Amino acid sequence: MKLEPKTKLGIFLGYTDTPHNYWVYMSTSWMTVVRRDIRFDEEKAMQVSLERDLEIHADEEILAPKVEGP
Repeated sequence: MKLEPKTKLGIFLGYTDTPHNYWVYMSTSWMTVVRRDIRFDEEKAMQVSLERDLEIHADEEILAPKVEGP
């Protein structure tokens, strides 16, 4: 029917070259599609971002590469 919800859950991949279009991965159909109208769950994304642990190993550089020399 026309009035039934049409929402499908997808994963935002990025922007297309055309303005206002987004690449979205639809995990249920294993397809990458271009969509114009999408809604982001910003609260969930922020929560996941804050819960993520930052692990830095001694051999990794964050801001600048090591400078070898005298």
